[in-house]
Amino acid sequence: MKGPIVEIRNIKKSYKRGAYTIPVLQNITLDIKDGEFMALMGPSGSGKSTLLNLIAGIDKADSGKIRIDDTEITTLSETELALWRASHVGFIFQFYNLIPVLTA
Repeated sequence: MKGPIVEIRNIKKSYKRGAYTIPVLQNITLDIKDGEFMALMGPSGSGKSTLLNLIAGIDKADSGKIRIDDTEITTLSETELALWRASHVGFIFQFYNLIPVLTA
């Protein structure tokens, strides 16, 4: 049997705001198997979007490992990550997020 399609191990992510460090994700470990349905729920500011951005390779974790299928994305260079995202990641946004001068 094949392993999980998403494997997250001990992920930590924080943000700096001036002199303060704001921890958002602390020691997150998660497996998502092929065919599983997963819902990510929580109050505003709980780290949902941060976790999705890490899984998609849009943001970098402070520490820990993220493996998608057979690729450990936490070890990829920026160029490798951009190529991986181009062929493996797609987002559907709740809001349009269009550039003001462009239309759908």
